[in-house]
Amino acid sequence: MKKKSYLLVFLLPLYLLLSNYAGAPFGYSGSPGDNNRTCNQCHSYSGSGYSPTFEVTGIPADGYQPGQTYQLTLNVSNVNTARMGFEACVENTSNQKQGTFANTDGSTQAIQSNTYITHTSSGITQNQWTFNWTAPATSQGDLTLYFAVNMANGDNNSTGDYIQAGSFSIPENTGTLQEIDMSQITIYPNPANDFINLKTDKYQFDKAFIQDVSGKIYPVSIDNNQINISFLPTGTYVLTLQNEQFKSVKQFVKK
Repeated sequence: MKKKSYLLVFLLPLYLLLSNYAGAPFGYSGSPGDNNRTCNQCHSYSGSGYSPTFEVTGIPADGYQPGQTYQLTLNVSNVNTARMGFEACVENTSNQKQGTFANTDGSTQAIQSNTYITHTSSGITQNQWTFNWTAPATSQGDLTLYFAVNMANGDNNSTGDYIQAGSFSIPENTGTLQEIDMSQITIYPNPANDFINLKTDKYQFDKAFIQDVSGKIYPVSIDNNQINISFLPTGTYVLTLQNEQFKSVKQFVKK
């Protein structure tokens, strides 16, 4: 009987290790609803030298509409590892899962009633994954896509694997907003280094986000008619300003 017990103890970690090649267990996306858990619960890394860059494309710039399906791509760059895996989910401000996922190819799979998306065994040798997300059937306000990525060294062991979590905002489409003529809003300086200023005699805006040429969205705050853009790479961007009735879209250049 003891021999069988020892064998079981030996095989269980091996089973868990191998099974994660084919997808992460649900609940490890790094989201608040998952208690910020990531694959660090099982994988460890004590070294340094990883500075990955994460990008999600396909998030609708004008916000999601209930029931609509969007094709999203999670891309990891500036990292060189033997294997990579991930898990992602979408939550509202109450940390409840929102919408459903579906795979578009064999590199991903939807799990836990399609509320999570993760890699498959075919997707561990790539650095980006494309999948569909269908928005909830009813309006849920602004949402957040949470993800955790495992950058593994491929030594068939749970040590030496670097885990990092991140998130991207998915704004809500607030309906048909009247678009303000661009001449009524001035942003300056343009090009700009660290800050852009807003000048308008008539309108006040309480929501703003910036979109780059790849479709990536950066939610930003408006503080005394000023927006911090110091974190942006050099390039051309589109700034969208909104309130409950109006929106304005302006292009600017970050030096």
